[in-house]
Amino acid sequence: MQAELIAVGSELLWYGRPDRNGDWLAEQLLRAGVPLRGRHLVEDDPDAIGAVVREALGRGGLVIVSGGLGPTEDDRTREGLARALEVELERDRAMLRELRGRFAAKGWRFSETHARMAERPAGAGWLDNPIGGAPGIVWRDRRRWLVALPGVPAELQAMYTAHVAPALGEAAGPQVLLRRRFRMAGLSESVVDSRLQELSLPSDVGVTVLAGAGLVDVLLLVREGEPARARQRLAALGEKLAAAFGEHLYGVDEETLARAVGRLLSERSWRLATAESCTGGLLGAVLTEVPGASRWYRGGWVLYADELKERLAGVDANLLREAGAVSAPVAECLACEARARLEADVGVGITGIAGPTGGSPAKPVGLVYVAVADAAGIETHEHRFSGDRAAVRERAVHAALDGLRRRMQRSP
Repeated sequence: MQAELIAVGSELLWYGRPDRNGDWLAEQLLRAGVPLRGRHLVEDDPDAIGAVVREALGRGGLVIVSGGLGPTEDDRTREGLARALEVELERDRAMLRELRGRFAAKGWRFSETHARMAERPAGAGWLDNPIGGAPGIVWRDRRRWLVALPGVPAELQAMYTAHVAPALGEAAGPQVLLRRRFRMAGLSESVVDSRLQELSLPSDVGVTVLAGAGLVDVLLLVREGEPARARQRLAALGEKLAAAFGEHLYGVDEETLARAVGRLLSERSWRLATAESCTGGLLGAVLTEVPGASRWYRGGWVLYADELKERLAGVDANLLREAGAVSAPVAECLACEARARLEADVGVGITGIAGPTGGSPAKPVGLVYVAVADAAGIETHEHRFSGDRAAVRERAVHAALDGLRRRMQRSP
């Protein structure tokens, strides 16, 4: 059996609201061993809902619709389901009585608007909502299973757990899906993909490459009859990737670059200080998102003005005039002074041109220098990033974290 998710709501389609219900349902399906074939967003329009549901049902399997079952005028999922199934929408008197009783028991006012929640496509059944008002709708034949759940997350999760998960376990059969995310830094998406091709991974392993802001993730998905066997296969695949990508592989699953850096600092009992120009404190923000960062992050400066680079970080005025604020020597000075003045074991300095203006032929937008200073010396890298201002800043932070990580890995 395969599944498709359909999230109903114009706010999801047009106004950028994330489909958190879809994310949660996708995770539950993965745990149940049910492959997810597709996810769809559709506006609050019965014709649009009906068309998407009809197409999904035509492919067979499980279709879960979330949202649009409430009492208001823009809750149009019921009508859409009826159109997809090509049946009439009928009002269930027994459900109407139940809703009236439920509202009365809770002291809620029941109106004709609420009565819409007692409507369902002819031939469909009900799914009880243990914590809310709107019931769910279920319809099934020999090869298709349609479930509609309210969009309120707590209600959707309770109803899925109570009604869908038990039946799904029986329908899915003895199948386990497990995934693992392998996280890379310092390689382009094309290089990662090329190395994966050289590994000749088994054809039954799902492989997805995700790239963004200088980082690349490789997602592997395996399907087995037993959890132990699936875990063994993922472990073996992980060893192959570790051998192929070496120090570029910085973490697995939820391990971020900042977490990897924090772990290495903790292992060495080192403390970190930062001095940022073009990233404007973004590096410090990313570091302090890690729980327990206070154990290894001393703090940092955000030094935009040259005057502050001189006064707070001790950057020589002659150096600023001769080399320019965006230069390797200034990045090195920032790293060294952050380390010394903030009493840390290692310092990071970042300076660059984030854009969209301020560049020149000699120093274009996207030019960034990152320096790492510790007791053994200074390591500096020049980067030329593409993208808009936000992308340059984010890539600079990732480059700084990765440079720091690699230097610590090479340290005795």
